[in-house]
Amino acid sequence: MHALLSDAKYGFIGFINAKDKEFVAAFDDAMRGVGYKSNGIQPYVCLGKYKIEYSKTGLKTKKYVARFYFRDEGLALRLYFTNIDKHRAYLENAPLFIKEPFINGEGRCKHCYLNGGGIGKGGKCSFHKAYTLDGVLYEKCAGESFYFHTLTAEAIPQYVALLTAFYPGKHKAKH
Repeated sequence: MHALLSDAKYGFIGFINAKDKEFVAAFDDAMRGVGYKSNGIQPYVCLGKYKIEYSKTGLKTKKYVARFYFRDEGLALRLYFTNIDKHRAYLENAPLFIKEPFINGEGRCKHCYLNGGGIGKGGKCSFHKAYTLDGVLYEKCAGESFYFHTLTAEAIPQYVALLTAFYPGKHKAKH
């Protein structure tokens, strides 16, 4: 990852600065340390010019748990979650920068599935996430939620802890 991030093509446009590169490299090292791998920096068109995706090592079917999006306006970190209610106690006691994407208005469900949007198997919305934190019901669109904005080296251990709380399987470090 360090070599990819030093490639001139990821710096000349101005959408990834030195601080962002340092964060991505440190996050990548931490993720590899708990058994996740990335597919490197890939071109992307929807949510940014480039992306990096993370999945568990050793699995035939990739389930992405984290993505970086490289955008003109800066770097975006998005994490993916299932069974949020199962992790209620963890989230209710998490630092605000970890809890914020779960409780803010970003990605609020618009119930488009009532009008035929977002429909998946069995007529249910494949993006709808409903969960309760601190006694409040939240409904979010998983396709628009869970972006994290505190991109500092100090925050990385808490992001990794959050992911391993949600995806605790047996992790084998790959360096």
